[in-house]
Amino acid sequence: MMESPVRFVTNRAIKQIINQYCPKINAFILDIGCGGGYHNYFRVEGVKGRYLGIDIKENNWYKQETQVNGLKVSFKIHDAEFLERLTKKFNFICSFQSLEHIKDDKKTMKGMNALLMEKGHILITVPSKYSYFLYGPQHGYRRYSISNIEELASQNDLVVEKLMKLGGIGTFVLHLVLWTIPSSIFKLKIYKHFRLTGFILKLENFATKVDKYVPCLEGGYAVVLKEK
Repeated sequence: MMESPVRFVTNRAIKQIINQYCPKINAFILDIGCGGGYHNYFRVEGVKGRYLGIDIKENNWYKQETQVNGLKVSFKIHDAEFLERLTKKFNFICSFQSLEHIKDDKKTMKGMNALLMEKGHILITVPSKYSYFLYGPQHGYRRYSISNIEELASQNDLVVEKLMKLGGIGTFVLHLVLWTIPSSIFKLKIYKHFRLTGFILKLENFATKVDKYVPCLEGGYAVVLKEK
C-alpha cells in the first residue's frame, strides 16, 4: 500500500536512526505499542538479535513469530503503563506513533528508562501539534511540541540525543491535499489507486526537497533519547 506523505518521511527517519543507533549484532529490541509489528524496520537494516513487540491486544502475531536472518521475533500482550513488570532489559527501545495513544505517557517513559540497558537508546515517533490539521482531534490523547518532548524526557532522567522534524511545509500541504481532504471530506482513498503510485512517489520526493527550504508545519518528530 502506498505511504501517506507523513509516513513517507517518518519511515526515512526511522531507517536513518536505526542505522545510527541500534546495535547491528546482539540487539535486544523492545517495541512498545507495536500493533502488527515493526520488526521489518530492523530486518531490512541487517539487525541481528531479539525483537519483542508488546501491545494491549493481539494482532495476528502468531503469523510473524519467527527467526529470519538472525533476528528472532516474538510478541506479548502487555500494558505500556506497566513496563516495569517486564523482567528483561533492552539496548534499543522504540515506540512508533503510539505514545500519543497511551493515557499516561509519563509513566510509560519512566518504564522505558527502567528497562534501558547502559548506553542504550530510546526512539519515539510522535505527532506534532500541527498534525491536528492532518488527522483531526480524535487521534490519541495528545500531540507534542519540541518543548513537551524535552520536558517529558527530563522528568524521567532522560536527555534528547537527536530530534528530527518529520516533514515541513511541502509534506504538510501534500498530505492535506492527497490524504486528509479526500478521506475526511469526500470519503475517497486516493492511495488505493495503484496506478497513481509512481506519480505520488515523485510528488513525495519533491515535497521533501521543499521541506528542507521551509522546515515548518512538520507532521511530527522522531526523537532519540538516552539516560542522563
